[in-house]
Amino acid sequence: LLSTRQPMKNHHPFSILLLILLIIPGNEAFCPAGVKSNKVLSIVDSKRTTRVLNVHKNDDDQAVDSTNNDLINRRGALIQSASVVASSLLVASGSMVPSAAYADDKLVELIVSQQRLLEGLSAAPLRHIVITGANSGVGLAGAKLLTAAGHRVTLACRTQAKADAAAEKCREYAASAPDKFFKSRREGGIAVGAGCDLASMASIRSFAKSLQQKSKDLPIDSLVLNAGLAHGQNDATVYRTADGLEETIGVNHLGHFLLANLMAPTLEANNKKTSRLVLTASPVHDPTSGGGDVGLPASLGTLQGMSGKDFEMVDGGAYNADKAYKDSKLCNILFMEEAARRYNGKFTVNAFSPGLIADPNGFFRNQNKGFSTIFNTITKVVGVAESNEFGGSALAYMAVDPSVSDQSGGWYDSSPPGKHQLSKHDPSVEAQNINEQKQLWDLSTKLVGL
Repeated sequence: LLSTRQPMKNHHPFSILLLILLIIPGNEAFCPAGVKSNKVLSIVDSKRTTRVLNVHKNDDDQAVDSTNNDLINRRGALIQSASVVASSLLVASGSMVPSAAYADDKLVELIVSQQRLLEGLSAAPLRHIVITGANSGVGLAGAKLLTAAGHRVTLACRTQAKADAAAEKCREYAASAPDKFFKSRREGGIAVGAGCDLASMASIRSFAKSLQQKSKDLPIDSLVLNAGLAHGQNDATVYRTADGLEETIGVNHLGHFLLANLMAPTLEANNKKTSRLVLTASPVHDPTSGGGDVGLPASLGTLQGMSGKDFEMVDGGAYNADKAYKDSKLCNILFMEEAARRYNGKFTVNAFSPGLIADPNGFFRNQNKGFSTIFNTITKVVGVAESNEFGGSALAYMAVDPSVSDQSGGWYDSSPPGKHQLSKHDPSVEAQNINEQKQLWDLSTKLVGL
């Protein structure tokens, strides 16, 4: 299976089963010498290393002390084994990892454990949080946690019906008995639904106007740009938004870019709290990351495609669904960096990754069902998968936790994968290009009619 790199359909199901059995966590055959497979971060002799400056430890002490400046391996045992499997399957199947691992050789400023992500939600000052893409997956999980923590949440979904149904789920969760995942709750949470189709600029403008009209009584404390889509790797169809833009870039970047800019004056006007703008991104924006190094890498070139609305790819090339998604996530980071600079002192801007969640009925719904089902199983078996609950807790943390109130321009990666924690470090080299950040902002402004 690993050597032939043939499509998954050509392999006998028993070979897949054998592969899964071989890579059950704890099998030392897949662990490089010197690595303890039961540690989140293990010190090894490796050329791919990262220096940790600050660590939030959990109860299991699953991190190195921030004072010793040890060099640690960023991928660890499970990633070295899983990358052999997952990368080979990705290449073989032609499918993609919309949210996968992270780049090597990054200076890690901060590590936040799963426990730490949750523990401040109910103690944080009450906020009004607006979340796009909140009817399923990470968005819904985050909205449920925030509602249960006593905050007010506006769930912005493609249709009013989806938004109302999602809001009801949040209210039900908040009214239920505390569960094992989130025990510390606070009464008084409110969840309301609102229609906002990010594939329609008219819908975005209408939604923004309704928020602005209510902002005097209901100021926006946090705007979370979470919605996103990824078309199937082998789908050559160029889907278009209502305004004629390529849909992946149109929804994942341009729709959110328009909404953020329309809401910027409202965020600035909040004189009670420091408002926050949060983007859900992915490490696949970085060609050196796991997932980012499979298939065509993210790169915007000279952005020549964005000279008009009829482009297929930002770099002006022929359409490729996998690269279009990666490019959209690169746009998210470039936008975050530029917004943090432009709105410095007015409100904060940060981006995070919810991790690899290969749900065939969720974000992977447009991928080949056979592949996504098998890949979802494998990522869970080898311990590199995240859950909607983790992604939701990361979203909620970024939206309300007091420790993030004075932080801006940060990229919070989900790393190591499957270990339920965020690591703050620099994004890709291209994402740090200030000229490209400004150029993308200017071209995006023209395309959305600002």
